[in-house]
Amino acid sequence: MAYLQEAGYEPLASDISPREHLLCLPAGERAPDCEDQGRVRWSLPLEGEYRLTGRLFLYHPDTGALDGDSYSYSVFDAVDAGEGSVLYAENALLRMVDAETGELLWTSDLRENPDLDFLHSGLESLHADDERIVLRFTDGLVEVDAANGSVSGSAPQPKCSDALVAINGSEVILEHCGTYEGSYMALDLSTGEVLWEFRDGGERGMAGDQLRTHAWAVVSDVEGGPATAVETQSYLLGPAGLGTIGLTRIGDTAVAVACAPDGLGPLRTEPHAPGVACQEPRLYAVNTD
Repeated sequence: MAYLQEAGYEPLASDISPREHLLCLPAGERAPDCEDQGRVRWSLPLEGEYRLTGRLFLYHPDTGALDGDSYSYSVFDAVDAGEGSVLYAENALLRMVDAETGELLWTSDLRENPDLDFLHSGLESLHADDERIVLRFTDGLVEVDAANGSVSGSAPQPKCSDALVAINGSEVILEHCGTYEGSYMALDLSTGEVLWEFRDGGERGMAGDQLRTHAWAVVSDVEGGPATAVETQSYLLGPAGLGTIGLTRIGDTAVAVACAPDGLGPLRTEPHAPGVACQEPRLYAVNTD
């Protein structure tokens, strides 16, 4: 609250502000201008309670997703899911979105699956090909069908394992940790069994295909206030947002999540959750080329 006031916050509208779905369609009202560089390709309203904390870190109390300092946070994340779609995750809450139009294709809340008892540990990374998404939580891995979000495999994260680097069928290849750095292990997602370990990097290429992960989308401050924006080029920013998180790049668009600058609730603290209420959270895409 104090940071917003000190930064001279004013509730000004930006291109991500409309409450309805803002689609860039070939025959739509916004065509063809919506295809220009730096313009919003689509803006999708998000349901639920979102808040801005600290120095405009976005926080979703229901999912526990928090964008904050590097020592204590659970990330918002997104990945190119193939077939012209993007998978957006807030810990265990998943949304599949058409990357061209912003149409919401499906949602899936992994917390509804009682067998996944490690979701509270927090999402570490997303990985995808055209048919599946693999989510690596601190204490386990989940594979979901890209067509509908149904769970197709899961397993606890083995001890002394780290990043997911490749996958072959139900076999996922993970980095070893600690004193075994530079070696790899294989885990069967259908059974949770460790199939082999302590192989060096030479075996990694034989184990399967690397899946897509997020591509960095750079965020910069907007001059003259607390708003931030995704960079479409080093000299050009997209529309202003509050607490903007650059999620990923897909083709000629950058995907981000933010609070619309005119979408804050009263600038006062509330006892049930930290920060200021964001009443207009948005997932959106900006043209980069």
